[in-house]
Amino acid sequence: MGLFPLATMRTDVGVVRERNEDSAYVDERGRFVIVCDGMGGHGAGDVASQMAVELVKRAMEEEAALFAAYALDPTPDGRTHLAAQMRRIVEHANRVVFERSEREPELHQMGSTLELVAICGAEAFIAHVGDSRTYLMRNGRAAQLTVDHTVAETMRRAGTIDAEEARVSPMRSVLSNAIGVTPTVTVELLRIELRPGDRLLVCSDGLHDYFTREELGAHAAAGDLDEALARMIDHARTGGGHDNITGVLIEARTRPSGTSPPLRTLDPLEDEPTNPVSVPADAAVPSPIGGMSDESISHIIDRTLRESSRPYTLAEIAADTGKRN
Repeated sequence: MGLFPLATMRTDVGVVRERNEDSAYVDERGRFVIVCDGMGGHGAGDVASQMAVELVKRAMEEEAALFAAYALDPTPDGRTHLAAQMRRIVEHANRVVFERSEREPELHQMGSTLELVAICGAEAFIAHVGDSRTYLMRNGRAAQLTVDHTVAETMRRAGTIDAEEARVSPMRSVLSNAIGVTPTVTVELLRIELRPGDRLLVCSDGLHDYFTREELGAHAAAGDLDEALARMIDHARTGGGHDNITGVLIEARTRPSGTSPPLRTLDPLEDEPTNPVSVPADAAVPSPIGGMSDESISHIIDRTLRESSRPYTLAEIAADTGKRN
Protein backbone atom coordinates (compact mmCIF):
# COMPACT_ATOMS: atom_id res chain seq x y z
CA MET A 1 0.00 0.00 0.00
CA GLY A 2 1.25 3.52 -0.81
CA LEU A 3 0.32 6.97 0.37
CA PHE A 4 -0.93 9.95 -1.57
CA PRO A 5 -1.71 13.45 -0.28
CA LEU A 6 -4.93 15.41 -0.52
CA ALA A 7 -4.77 19.12 0.27
CA THR A 8 -7.02 22.11 0.77
CA MET A 9 -6.02 25.76 1.01
CA ARG A 10 -7.76 28.85 2.40
CA THR A 11 -6.63 32.42 2.88
CA ASP A 12 -8.46 35.35 4.46
CA VAL A 13 -7.57 39.01 4.91
CA GLY A 14 -8.70 38.89 8.54
CA VAL A 15 -10.64 41.54 10.44
CA VAL A 16 -8.05 44.31 10.84
CA ARG A 17 -5.93 44.39 7.69
CA GLU A 18 -7.01 46.06 4.45
CA ARG A 19 -4.69 43.99 2.29
CA ASN A 20 -3.80 40.31 2.27
CA GLU A 21 -0.01 39.99 2.29
CA ASP A 22 -0.08 36.20 2.64
CA SER A 23 0.51 34.06 -0.43
CA ALA A 24 0.15 30.31 -0.82
CA TYR A 25 0.23 27.58 -3.43
CA VAL A 26 -0.87 23.94 -3.53
CA ASP A 27 0.56 21.81 -6.32
CA GLU A 28 -2.27 20.19 -8.29
CA ARG A 29 -0.70 16.76 -7.83
CA GLY A 30 -0.14 17.25 -4.12
CA ARG A 31 3.64 17.09 -4.50
CA PHE A 32 4.33 20.27 -2.53
CA VAL A 33 2.71 23.26 -0.84
CA ILE A 34 4.04 26.74 -0.07
CA VAL A 35 2.86 29.31 2.49
CA CYS A 36 4.42 32.76 2.77
CA ASP A 37 3.54 35.66 5.08
CA GLY A 38 4.79 38.96 3.66
CA MET A 39 5.98 41.96 5.62
CA GLY A 40 7.01 45.49 4.78
CA GLY A 41 5.22 48.80 4.48
CA HIS A 42 3.16 50.20 1.60
CA GLY A 43 2.24 46.84 0.11
CA ALA A 44 5.79 45.55 -0.15
CA GLY A 45 4.82 42.49 1.85
CA ASP A 46 2.49 41.37 -0.96
CA VAL A 47 5.35 41.62 -3.42
CA ALA A 48 7.79 39.67 -1.26
CA SER A 49 5.40 36.81 -0.48
CA GLN A 50 4.14 36.54 -4.07
CA MET A 51 7.69 36.57 -5.42
CA ALA A 52 8.80 33.92 -2.94
CA VAL A 53 5.88 31.63 -3.79
CA GLU A 54 6.38 31.99 -7.54
CA LEU A 55 10.15 31.48 -7.40
CA VAL A 56 9.89 28.40 -5.21
CA LYS A 57 6.98 27.00 -7.22
CA ARG A 58 8.89 27.32 -10.48
CA ALA A 59 12.02 25.74 -9.04
CA MET A 60 10.11 22.85 -7.47
CA GLU A 61 8.41 22.13 -10.78
CA GLU A 62 11.82 22.08 -12.48
CA GLU A 63 13.01 19.54 -9.90
CA ALA A 64 9.92 17.31 -10.24
CA ALA A 65 11.92 14.41 -11.69
CA LEU A 66 14.29 14.42 -8.72
CA PHE A 67 11.46 14.23 -6.20
CA ALA A 68 9.64 11.55 -8.20
CA ALA A 69 12.79 9.42 -8.42
CA TYR A 70 13.34 9.68 -4.69
CA ALA A 71 9.73 8.67 -3.94
CA LEU A 72 10.28 5.49 -5.96
CA ASP A 73 13.67 4.68 -4.43
CA PRO A 74 14.29 6.49 -1.10
CA THR A 75 17.89 6.20 0.09
CA PRO A 76 19.95 8.05 2.73
CA ASP A 77 22.05 9.72 0.02
CA GLY A 78 18.89 10.62 -1.87
CA ARG A 79 17.42 12.24 1.24
CA THR A 80 20.48 14.39 1.74
CA HIS A 81 20.59 15.42 -1.93
CA LEU A 82 16.87 16.22 -2.03
CA ALA A 83 17.11 18.32 1.13
CA ALA A 84 20.13 20.17 -0.24
CA GLN A 85 18.14 21.01 -3.37
CA MET A 86 15.29 22.38 -1.26
CA ARG A 87 17.77 24.53 0.63
CA ARG A 88 19.21 25.88 -2.60
CA ILE A 89 15.73 26.64 -3.93
CA VAL A 90 14.87 28.70 -0.86
CA GLU A 91 18.25 30.43 -0.81
CA HIS A 92 17.82 31.39 -4.47
CA ALA A 93 14.38 32.86 -3.74
CA ASN A 94 15.89 34.85 -0.88
CA ARG A 95 18.58 36.34 -3.12
CA VAL A 96 16.14 37.36 -5.84
CA VAL A 97 13.73 39.01 -3.40
CA PHE A 98 16.60 40.78 -1.62
CA GLU A 99 18.13 42.06 -4.85
CA ARG A 100 14.81 43.53 -5.96
CA SER A 101 14.32 45.23 -2.60
CA GLU A 102 17.75 46.81 -3.02
CA ARG A 103 16.96 48.03 -6.55
CA GLU A 104 13.54 49.51 -5.84
CA PRO A 105 13.38 52.02 -2.95
CA GLU A 106 9.65 51.55 -2.43
CA LEU A 107 10.29 47.86 -1.73
CA HIS A 108 13.23 48.37 0.62
CA GLN A 109 13.25 45.99 3.61
CA MET A 110 10.39 43.90 2.25
CA GLY A 111 10.47 40.30 3.34
CA SER A 112 8.47 37.16 3.94
CA THR A 113 8.29 34.00 5.97
CA LEU A 114 8.32 30.76 4.00
CA GLU A 115 7.05 27.22 4.58
CA LEU A 116 7.75 24.66 1.85
CA VAL A 117 6.47 21.12 2.39
CA ALA A 118 7.28 18.44 -0.19
CA ILE A 119 5.52 15.06 -0.04
CA CYS A 120 7.60 12.14 -1.37
CA GLY A 121 5.92 8.78 -0.97
CA ALA A 122 5.51 8.24 2.76
CA GLU A 123 7.83 11.11 3.72
CA ALA A 124 7.44 14.85 4.13
CA PHE A 125 10.35 17.26 3.74
CA ILE A 126 9.97 20.74 5.22
CA ALA A 127 11.96 23.91 4.52
CA HIS A 128 11.20 26.63 7.06
CA VAL A 129 12.06 30.33 7.40
CA GLY A 130 10.37 32.75 9.81
CA ASP A 131 7.38 32.25 12.10
CA SER A 132 4.86 30.55 9.86
CA ARG A 133 4.56 26.97 11.07
CA THR A 134 4.09 23.34 10.08
CA TYR A 135 2.25 20.99 12.44
CA LEU A 136 1.75 17.23 12.35
CA MET A 137 -1.71 16.00 13.43
CA ARG A 138 -1.86 12.33 14.43
CA ASN A 139 -4.63 10.60 16.36
CA GLY A 140 -6.21 13.93 17.29
CA ARG A 141 -2.99 15.37 18.70
CA ALA A 142 -0.71 18.04 17.26
CA ALA A 143 3.07 18.41 17.20
CA GLN A 144 4.68 21.67 16.13
CA LEU A 145 7.46 20.60 13.80
CA THR A 146 9.11 23.95 13.13
CA VAL A 147 10.73 26.44 15.48
CA ASP A 148 9.79 30.11 15.18
CA HIS A 149 12.62 32.29 13.95
CA THR A 150 11.81 35.16 16.31
CA VAL A 151 13.74 36.99 19.01
CA ALA A 152 11.30 35.76 21.67
CA GLU A 153 11.81 32.13 20.67
CA THR A 154 15.59 32.58 20.64
CA MET A 155 15.38 33.99 24.16
CA ARG A 156 13.15 31.11 25.28
CA ARG A 157 15.49 28.47 23.92
CA ALA A 158 18.42 30.24 25.60
CA GLY A 159 16.58 30.15 28.93
CA THR A 160 16.31 33.94 29.22
CA ILE A 161 12.51 33.79 29.35
CA ASP A 162 10.08 30.93 29.85
CA ALA A 163 7.40 29.70 27.44
CA GLU A 164 4.62 31.86 28.88
CA GLU A 165 6.78 34.99 28.76
CA ALA A 166 7.72 34.19 25.16
CA ARG A 167 4.05 33.81 24.25
CA VAL A 168 3.19 37.38 25.33
CA SER A 169 6.53 39.10 24.64
CA PRO A 170 6.61 41.94 22.07
CA MET A 171 9.67 40.15 20.69
CA ARG A 172 7.45 37.32 19.44
CA SER A 173 6.71 39.54 16.40
CA VAL A 174 10.36 40.37 15.71
CA LEU A 175 11.73 37.97 13.12
CA SER A 176 15.36 36.93 13.44
CA ASN A 177 15.28 35.28 10.00
CA ALA A 178 13.20 36.04 6.90
CA ILE A 179 13.20 35.78 3.12
CA GLY A 180 14.51 38.84 1.28
CA VAL A 181 15.74 40.98 4.18
CA THR A 182 19.44 40.10 3.99
CA PRO A 183 21.62 38.61 1.23
CA THR A 184 21.69 35.23 2.97
CA VAL A 185 19.08 33.27 4.90
CA THR A 186 19.08 30.37 7.33
CA VAL A 187 16.89 27.51 6.10
CA GLU A 188 15.67 25.00 8.66
CA LEU A 189 15.21 21.57 7.05
CA LEU A 190 13.19 18.71 8.53
CA ARG A 191 11.98 15.31 7.42
CA ILE A 192 9.31 13.05 8.91
CA GLU A 193 7.70 9.70 8.13
CA LEU A 194 3.97 9.87 7.41
CA ARG A 195 1.31 7.33 8.37
CA PRO A 196 -2.12 6.86 6.78
CA GLY A 197 -4.50 9.42 8.25
CA ASP A 198 -1.79 11.88 9.29
CA ARG A 199 -2.57 15.52 8.63
CA LEU A 200 -0.12 18.37 8.16
CA LEU A 201 -1.15 21.96 8.83
CA VAL A 202 0.98 24.62 7.13
CA CYS A 203 -0.07 28.11 8.23
CA SER A 204 0.80 31.74 8.83
CA ASP A 205 0.84 33.22 12.33
CA GLY A 206 -2.53 34.83 11.66
CA LEU A 207 -3.95 31.32 12.07
CA HIS A 208 -1.79 29.62 14.68
CA ASP A 209 -1.82 32.62 17.04
CA TYR A 210 -5.42 31.83 17.99
CA PHE A 211 -4.93 28.22 19.00
CA THR A 212 -3.06 26.22 21.55
CA ARG A 213 -1.40 23.09 20.24
CA GLU A 214 -4.16 20.96 21.77
CA GLU A 215 -6.86 23.06 20.13
CA LEU A 216 -5.15 22.79 16.76
CA GLY A 217 -5.06 19.03 17.05
CA ALA A 218 -8.79 18.85 17.80
CA HIS A 219 -9.85 21.33 15.11
CA ALA A 220 -7.63 19.98 12.34
CA ALA A 221 -8.73 16.38 12.90
CA ALA A 222 -12.48 17.01 12.85
CA GLY A 223 -14.37 16.45 9.59
CA ASP A 224 -13.12 16.60 6.04
CA LEU A 225 -10.18 18.78 5.13
CA ASP A 226 -12.00 21.81 3.76
CA GLU A 227 -14.58 21.89 6.54
CA ALA A 228 -11.89 21.63 9.21
CA LEU A 229 -9.82 24.41 7.68
CA ALA A 230 -12.87 26.64 7.20
CA ARG A 231 -13.75 26.29 10.88
CA MET A 232 -10.20 27.18 11.85
CA ILE A 233 -10.25 30.31 9.69
CA ASP A 234 -13.59 31.33 11.23
CA HIS A 235 -12.19 30.74 14.72
CA ALA A 236 -9.21 33.00 14.00
CA ARG A 237 -11.50 35.72 12.64
CA THR A 238 -13.82 35.47 15.63
CA GLY A 239 -10.83 35.61 17.97
CA GLY A 240 -9.75 38.96 16.56
CA GLY A 241 -8.38 38.39 13.07
CA HIS A 242 -5.50 40.77 13.76
CA ASP A 243 -3.50 39.52 10.78
CA ASN A 244 -4.01 37.82 7.44
CA ILE A 245 -5.00 34.18 7.92
CA THR A 246 -3.70 31.42 5.67
CA GLY A 247 -3.64 27.67 6.05
CA VAL A 248 -3.06 24.54 4.01
CA LEU A 249 -4.30 21.23 5.42
CA ILE A 250 -2.87 18.02 3.96
CA GLU A 251 -3.93 14.45 4.64
CA ALA A 252 -1.93 11.32 3.85
CA ARG A 253 -4.33 8.83 2.28
CA THR A 254 -3.79 5.14 1.58
CA ARG A 255 -3.55 4.12 -2.07
CA PRO A 256 -3.62 0.51 -3.29
CA SER A 257 -0.42 -0.54 -5.03
CA GLY A 258 -0.39 -0.05 -8.78
CA THR A 259 -2.77 2.91 -8.84
CA SER A 260 -1.85 6.46 -9.73
CA PRO A 261 -2.30 9.33 -7.28
CA PRO A 262 -5.30 11.56 -8.03
CA LEU A 263 -4.82 15.11 -9.21
CA ARG A 264 -7.63 16.48 -7.04
CA THR A 265 -6.78 19.60 -5.05
CA LEU A 266 -9.34 21.57 -3.07
CA ASP A 267 -8.78 25.30 -3.36
CA PRO A 268 -11.80 27.38 -2.22
CA LEU A 269 -10.71 30.59 -3.75
CA GLU A 270 1.58 27.07 21.79
CA ASP A 271 2.96 26.15 22.66
CA GLU A 272 6.24 24.27 23.11
CA PRO A 273 7.73 23.85 19.65
CA THR A 274 9.25 20.50 18.78
CA ASN A 275 11.79 19.70 16.15
CA PRO A 276 12.01 16.30 14.42
CA VAL A 277 15.00 15.15 12.45
CA SER A 278 17.07 17.94 10.89
CA VAL A 279 18.69 17.60 7.49
CA PRO A 280 22.17 19.01 6.70
CA ALA A 281 22.81 21.62 4.05
CA ASP A 282 25.57 19.86 2.18
CA ALA A 283 25.66 16.33 0.84
CA ALA A 284 29.28 16.17 2.03
CA VAL A 285 28.07 16.42 5.62
CA PRO A 286 26.89 13.09 7.09
CA SER A 287 23.11 13.10 7.39
CA PRO A 288 21.68 12.51 10.85
CA ILE A 289 18.67 10.88 9.26
CA GLY A 290 20.86 8.64 7.14
CA GLY A 291 21.84 6.65 10.21
CA MET A 292 18.52 6.87 12.04
CA SER A 293 15.91 4.18 11.63
CA ASP A 294 12.30 4.92 10.75
CA GLU A 295 11.40 3.41 14.13
CA SER A 296 13.55 6.01 15.89
CA ILE A 297 12.02 8.84 13.89
CA SER A 298 8.52 7.59 14.67
CA HIS A 299 9.43 7.39 18.36
CA ILE A 300 10.44 11.07 18.35
CA ILE A 301 7.12 12.09 16.81
CA ASP A 302 5.06 9.83 19.08
CA ARG A 303 6.81 11.17 22.17
CA THR A 304 6.06 14.71 21.05
CA LEU A 305 2.41 13.88 20.47
CA ARG A 306 2.11 12.62 24.01
CA GLU A 307 3.57 15.24 25.72
CA SER A 308 0.54 40.34 17.08
CA SER A 309 0.53 41.73 14.58
CA ARG A 310 2.68 41.94 11.48
CA PRO A 311 6.14 40.52 12.20
CA TYR A 312 9.14 42.83 12.08
CA THR A 313 12.74 41.97 11.41
CA LEU A 314 15.71 43.14 13.43
CA ALA A 315 16.83 45.14 10.39
CA GLU A 316 13.52 47.02 10.30
CA ILE A 317 13.77 47.90 13.97
CA ALA A 318 17.34 49.10 13.57
CA ALA A 319 16.38 51.20 10.55
CA ASP A 320 13.42 52.70 12.36
CA THR A 321 15.52 53.46 15.43
CA GLY A 322 18.11 55.17 13.26
CA LYS A 323 15.46 57.43 11.75
CA ARG A 324 14.27 58.55 15.19
CA ASN A 325 17.78 59.22 16.54
